Amino acid sequence: MTEKLYEKNSYLRECKAVVTMCITEDEGISVKLDKTIFFPEEGGQYSDTGLLIAGDKKVKILKGELTCSATEGDPDIRYLVDTVIEAGTEVKCILDWDIRFSRMQNHSGEHIVSGLIHNMYGYNNIGFHLSDDEPVTLVCDGKLTEVQVRSLEIKANEAIYADLPIIDSYPSKEELKELSYRSKIEVAGQVRLITIGDPDAPLDVCACCAPHVERSGAIGLIKIISFSGIKEGTQLQILCGKRALEFTLRNIDSLDALARSFSTHRDNVPGLVEGLRSENQELKRRLAGLSERSILDEIQNRASDEEFNGCVFTDMDLSPISMKNIYNELISVKNGYVGIFAGTDEEGYRYYAGGKGLDARKLASEMREKLGAKGGGAPEMIQGKVSASKSSIEDFWGSLIF
Repeated sequence: MTEKLYEKNSYLRECKAVVTMCITEDEGISVKLDKTIFFPEEGGQYSDTGLLIAGDKKVKILKGELTCSATEGDPDIRYLVDTVIEAGTEVKCILDWDIRFSRMQNHSGEHIVSGLIHNMYGYNNIGFHLSDDEPVTLVCDGKLTEVQVRSLEIKANEAIYADLPIIDSYPSKEELKELSYRSKIEVAGQVRLITIGDPDAPLDVCACCAPHVERSGAIGLIKIISFSGIKEGTQLQILCGKRALEFTLRNIDSLDALARSFSTHRDNVPGLVEGLRSENQELKRRLAGLSERSILDEIQNRASDEEFNGCVFTDMDLSPISMKNIYNELISVKNGYVGIFAGTDEEGYRYYAGGKGLDARKLASEMREKLGAKGGGAPEMIQGKVSASKSSIEDFWGSLIF
């Protein structure tokens, strides 16, 4: 069995080892080592990468894999590499440390957040995902409010300030029966526990196989960047350590750039944006009112035009009330089916349609069949949305037989 040095010392960046096996298979070249600092892909954390150096030969560690599931017993480790290296070769192992440390910061931070969720609110972590490109995602089996999430974030960072010890241990089966700890799967072999804080009054105890920082202070920062309610409970996205700092700096830079464009301080930006949003809504309301008036005037002017088929288009985002007003004007001046369509070919069209003395539901059926329209309504009027082009709708309208 490969000796797992990363379990004894997660900060070990280099070591000497001997290649005990090298085979070439369909999936590539695989090696085994007598001892290793490279964590394999396991327990929700990605595999380490790095180098094996033998003299002038450099072999890249691409990925580490377990030879069997942890639930089946004590698994051994093999590594996918880019070059054949003979069994019996002594190598110097060099870990890609920056990537490993970032993962340790985020994984240890996830333990703190999950432990606090359990301690503060009694909820359990029922799933999580660690990624180098996306935030850490974790799901708990209860609903959290915005106030609770803010309190959780404060407590998580207070645990960092306290610089708590993070300790691994390997209790016997008998000892495990007496211990309370978080665990997602039953492990057939030796269980490894990660304890954060004083073992007599820990912040968290969780079964975990992955490397962690030695003290919580090394995490640096925990930032909960979003949360949302889902069927199972609450999903949170977090960033820890350097990744949390980089996220914070990017957002501050963006806010400062926005503040400069307004010639103000960043603290004033939210109020200015809210003011602009209100002004924009008012302008849209006024413009929609003018557009409604213009369309009503156009209908009146074209009422006696034999070529006017009662189908009107606008690219304005009209309110339901305006749509209804225009529809009522159409049926008052035009026989047959009429319709008001608001939108564009790119975004689709919202519509109100029907006809005086006609069953609009028949029109709805034809629009679904010929235009792929969605919606429905009563005999007096139908409404919905259609993604067909303006020209297709006009052609359809010209073919209608009442």
